[in-house]
Amino acid sequence: MIKVLDSFVADKIAAGEVIERPVSAVKELIENSIDAGAGSIIVEIRNGGKSYIRVTDDGCGISFDEAETAFLRHATSKISGITDLDNIVSLGFRGEALASISAVSRLTMVTRRAEDTSGVKLVLHGGRVVSKERTGCNTGTTIIVEDLFYNTPARRKFMKTDAREASSVIELIQQYAVCYSGIRFMMINNGMTLFSTNGDGDTHAVIKLLYPSLAKNGLLPVENEQVNGFVSDPGCTMSTRKGQLFFVNGRLVSSAVIEKGLEEGYQGRVFSGFPAAVLFIEAEPCDIDVNIHPGKQEIRFLKQDDVKHTIAEAVSKAVMTGAGVPKGFVKNVETAPVKQFNDDVKPVKETEQTSIRDFLSKLERHDAYEEPVPAEKIAVAEEPELSYTSVSSAEQTAPAPVSKPVKPAPFDFADLTFKGYVFNTYIIMQGSDELYVFDQHAAHERIFYEKFMRGYNNSAHSPQPVLTAFTINVSNDVYSMSGEWLGDLIRMGYDIEDFGDCTFIVRGIPPYMSLSEAEGFARGYAEAAGEAGGSNKVVIDKLITKSCKSAVKAHDVLSEQEINDLMSELAECENPYSCPHGRPTFIRISSYDIERSFKRK
Repeated sequence: MIKVLDSFVADKIAAGEVIERPVSAVKELIENSIDAGAGSIIVEIRNGGKSYIRVTDDGCGISFDEAETAFLRHATSKISGITDLDNIVSLGFRGEALASISAVSRLTMVTRRAEDTSGVKLVLHGGRVVSKERTGCNTGTTIIVEDLFYNTPARRKFMKTDAREASSVIELIQQYAVCYSGIRFMMINNGMTLFSTNGDGDTHAVIKLLYPSLAKNGLLPVENEQVNGFVSDPGCTMSTRKGQLFFVNGRLVSSAVIEKGLEEGYQGRVFSGFPAAVLFIEAEPCDIDVNIHPGKQEIRFLKQDDVKHTIAEAVSKAVMTGAGVPKGFVKNVETAPVKQFNDDVKPVKETEQTSIRDFLSKLERHDAYEEPVPAEKIAVAEEPELSYTSVSSAEQTAPAPVSKPVKPAPFDFADLTFKGYVFNTYIIMQGSDELYVFDQHAAHERIFYEKFMRGYNNSAHSPQPVLTAFTINVSNDVYSMSGEWLGDLIRMGYDIEDFGDCTFIVRGIPPYMSLSEAEGFARGYAEAAGEAGGSNKVVIDKLITKSCKSAVKAHDVLSEQEINDLMSELAECENPYSCPHGRPTFIRISSYDIERSFKRK
């Protein structure tokens, strides 16, 4: 039998489409505050927003007569007809937010308009009005949401820990504070004020305050009639897209079109990872559809190719300030394969290297002692470092595989003579009748990688005290969930503890790391842990690779003694032929190839 659901049940079902978690409720409430013309927004949560959410603004407020109407489903002041959907300029418009939130919580609203002598206090439980009275209050609106999902216990079961729910809310407020730098935002979590912005319109200052890691790496301004904001230098990438914030007409969105435009703007200069970006995109309201997702988190562009091109062009102007892509060393020459230093030995293929995920799982088990895994048999899935100099496809081509690869024999570096150093990146060594060009970053990364893995595999992980303690600063959302990743660093061999105010102090480091290596690793771990959880093996995989960032970079100037030391350390590696990710550490150019280039052959 088909029947019409009771409005009480229907409202709970509809609310689930809009309000999935505490952060969903906060998002809807602050967007209402922005639409109300607020110059100040205070957000307070307790227990990750599960038990308490308060959003206070100084916006236009609501009259006594319309207070109840605001909580009726599809009651809105922002559109009046179907044609208005083609010209949406507000963040909210469907009239579902307040109705949905009130349907699954105990809600109190206190509001007053500037022209009214008194305000109104309205209390609703499960969407039904409990009381309504006049009250004295400031201009604006305060909405308190308590016991979220108290009447839908099935949904409560799927909420995450208090720390993770709080982290999501804090991150959201940080994002909106960046977009609306002209509004004062204050964030309070469990009675503690985490941050407060000035509301003076200085977007870069807000980024520096709330995203110190982005500001530290440097941000390049993007200026265009339709696109503006900031992007990171091509050499500064992140392991996730968490550093990418996109706003279209003031609305925080996720968009594959924008991501693609950003990627194309770098024109291949990002080797791996994701550039940081804070982009504000202006589009004609009639050219976008913001009504394709219940939470309005996604949008659809009518002219996708035009938008992508506009973004790519704006980003390209910001990052392409060099002389362009470097040219190959030898042109129009079919370069011979890299010389095999032992006719019976072939380099180990990257695909045959053991996953570091398996390696770590062995370390975590309390099994009987096992032989350490050779460093050359450990690979990491992706390369997080960007070199300013690309490697040609010919240079990346590996020698043809053999059916039964064996461990490569050490290369006799003693036969090489130092002949030069070009572009502060490439080391030129001469053999009997060949030149060898070494990439200093790839070579040093291999050295550090094997050092790291040997240390991690063999060390008891007892902290090594440092003479001068150092601190690590993180953003508020990462700080709020430190309980989920701080223990991992301690188990790795760090003596680290909470120092307050989004800061951690490190008094001891793993014995298999230098001071700079340990500091870089800890910062990188905290950055990515907020995205995927410190115990996640994928994150650990990436962060072990990130620790290699202590390696010298392209354009770091080395002395001749440092070059000699680098070559000596590379000679001691078990696999000196490639970095941990498969890029060659050096290539060969025969005298014959050079003679052909000069038409001598």
